[in-house]
Amino acid sequence: MKSFCGYFNLGTCRSCSLIELSYQEQVQEKEQRLLAALKDFGSFSHLSTYSSKSVEFRNKAKLSVTGTVEDPVIGLMGESELDSGREILACPLHHPEINSILTEMPQFIREVKLQPYQVKTKTGELKGLILFHSESSHETSLRFVLRSRESYDRIKKIMPSLQAKFPGLVCISINLQPIAHAILEGPTEIMLTERTYIRHQLNGIGVNYHPQAFAQTNQEVAMALYSTAAAWIKELNCTKFCEIFCGQGAFSFFSAPFIKQGLGIEINPEAVIQANNTAKEFKLSHLNFKCADANQVEKELLTFAPDVVLVNPPRKGLGKSVEYLINGTYEHIIYSSCSLESLTADMEKLQTRYTIVKAQIFDMFPHTKHFETLTLLKRK
Repeated sequence: MKSFCGYFNLGTCRSCSLIELSYQEQVQEKEQRLLAALKDFGSFSHLSTYSSKSVEFRNKAKLSVTGTVEDPVIGLMGESELDSGREILACPLHHPEINSILTEMPQFIREVKLQPYQVKTKTGELKGLILFHSESSHETSLRFVLRSRESYDRIKKIMPSLQAKFPGLVCISINLQPIAHAILEGPTEIMLTERTYIRHQLNGIGVNYHPQAFAQTNQEVAMALYSTAAAWIKELNCTKFCEIFCGQGAFSFFSAPFIKQGLGIEINPEAVIQANNTAKEFKLSHLNFKCADANQVEKELLTFAPDVVLVNPPRKGLGKSVEYLINGTYEHIIYSSCSLESLTADMEKLQTRYTIVKAQIFDMFPHTKHFETLTLLKRK
């Protein structure tokens, strides 16, 4: 069966493993998997899936760069030493602005004489490109993942010509990733533009997204996810709310009108600074964000004593923090999960103290097996 994606039909990219199914069939398949995974944890209310657009929904793109200066290949890494990579410059899932910038990048790479990194010989500079576009502000950030600072001056010199073509491209940076391994980005960010962030709206609140800030790839569905969690919190008549793995505090800002006091916990210090700055800017003095490892927050939870805890862990799940939830006295937990496997594994432990009240899929990743699940748990 042919899909609407030429890259998939040609075998260039097979990331969208469900793309040959109709979108309705994809949603049904995901709902069946969710119900099967959670069937042993008691009966609960299964809410209808919040669906996504089927194309142009991805606001973020991470692509590798291989090939040569004269013929760069922007897309996916090759699968063997003989495979120089697979070009993807116009993915139908990407926001059109991202694809427009990507189509200009081969020429930009040639002008800058930016040598793509060669995995086999461990030579070259450019490893990848990361873009994020905000539909609310129409601003875009672009990050060059490089092995060293060698090309800094050349990029900065030619960069204005790229910005002239794309006025919304207000934030450009170099991410240093000197180590020869599969991780696409490193910890060091070198700004090339005066602007060090792009502006993005969260429920009427302007948030500054710096290059290393976490942002959901599907912003439309993400807004629905945050809004739904806030609606659940409103129904619970919550007084003290704690968001763990909070990033820049999206769930907290959406829930702010319905709580008296909120605490966000996040390990990334830059994200915490930005969250506190946003709270101050919009006079949300009842929100506070703290930098801490989610696996070592027992003291903070005991001191703050929230009645509702929201967790939004990475794909690997809650880790050690699941123990603090089991041993605490929180009346409700809201679990936002991007991994059904991790959610199920964590529920095996949480079910000793909590039961599932309701669950809903937010289809953040159409055409793939992945999805976001929002689950409300109540203490037994």
